[in-house]
Order: sequence, then C-alpha cells, then structure tokens
Amino acid sequence: MRNNSALKVLFVSNSIYMFAALLLGPLYAVYVQKIGGGVLLVSVSTAVFYVTSTLFLLFVARFGDRVRKKELMLAASYIIRGLGFLSYVFIGSALFLILVQVLFGLAESLGTPTFGTLFAKHIDKKEEVMEYSDWAMVSNLVMALGTILGGFVVSSLGFNFLFVTISALCFVSAFWILFTPREVL
Repeated sequence: MRNNSALKVLFVSNSIYMFAALLLGPLYAVYVQKIGGGVLLVSVSTAVFYVTSTLFLLFVARFGDRVRKKELMLAASYIIRGLGFLSYVFIGSALFLILVQVLFGLAESLGTPTFGTLFAKHIDKKEEVMEYSDWAMVSNLVMALGTILGGFVVSSLGFNFLFVTISALCFVSAFWILFTPREVL
C-alpha cells in the first residue's frame, strides 16, 4: 500500500467514518434509554437495521454493478449515515428511531459492498493478505479509539454534541471521496 493512492483514500475515508460511528458504538443502548426506550427498543431497532440492510442489499446486489462510478455510491452512504446521525438529535419517539434505523440500513447496503468492491479493485497483487491485514489493524485501532472517546464526549458534552460531531465526520468521509480525482478510484 506504500504507493497505492486508491487504498490510502479508502483507508482514510472509511477510517474517519468508522471512528465517527464507534463514537456512539456501545453507547447506543444508553441513548435509547435516554429517549425513553428500554432493552426491547434497543433490540427491535437494531433488528430493523439488519433486516432493512438485508432488504436493501437485494437491490444493491442486483443493480450495483451497473453503476459506473462506484465511489459515488460509497460517498452517498457516508452522506446518508451523516444525516442519520444528525437525526438522532431530533428523535423523540420509538417510531422515529425505527425510521432512522431504516435509513442506516440503506446506507449500510450501499456502503459496505461498495467499499469492499473498491478495496478489492485496487489491492496490489502479491500483497493481498498484507493489505487486508493493514486495513484490519487500522480499522480495529480506529474503532477502539472511537469507542473510548465517545464515552468521554458524552460524559462531558452530551449526546447532541456527539451526534453533530459524528454527522460532520461522516460528511468529511463523503467529501474525501468526492474530492478525490476520479482517476484515483
């Protein structure tokens, strides 16, 4: 990956997103309780995310390969995620939370396979295991850091500040992709 500009762009953009998302990570259940939900709402809303992600994946699997500029699908996933996290500021009911989880399901179905596709497209031959290992190490460290910092942010500045920050970082990830010259990705 030393000279692989495409993988560097993908590492940075997805690391920013993963860091942002893991700022909330394990605090999601605490947030749901804060808005009046309990264990059941945490479980149901999480299940809604996975089910809708799966349903949207059926569509993405069928039509995603027809999209020429797959990096735009990845950027769209970051934007949708940013809007989803920003929506958390305004959630006041279980129904609204469920609807936001559907939005996250859409974003996940666009982002995860597209990131994997772009990563595989740009992997260096004879360095596949090393580059996948590099990504695994970077993502694990970024997720650990996000998880720790999220607790500090919520403890000192509250959930709304956290959601605005996460949203802004998701938009940074999108812009990182959008402002990368097309020939790189």
